[in-house]
Amino acid sequence: MRDYLAQKEQLHAQQVALIKARQVRDGLSVKIRALKDPQVLEARARELGMVRPGETPYAVRGIKHPSPPPRANGDGESGVWGFISGLLG
Repeated sequence: MRDYLAQKEQLHAQQVALIKARQVRDGLSVKIRALKDPQVLEARARELGMVRPGETPYAVRGIKHPSPPPRANGDGESGVWGFISGLLG
């Protein structure tokens, strides 16, 4: 009987872990699909400091305490990913 209860508890723990893993997978799938949108891809590239060929990049110096990037949601995600996460709820 003890073995049965232990296995039942272990099965429940593994089912919970599987649900969490599926949620992570689904979130990553959304991010991957979003990167197929040229506007999202460009916005993400610009967040990383990239510029298009022919554009002139500028670096602003002399700012002593830059403000942190805005947070779009409570998950600590900002920028495009925060926007996408906000759309998903």
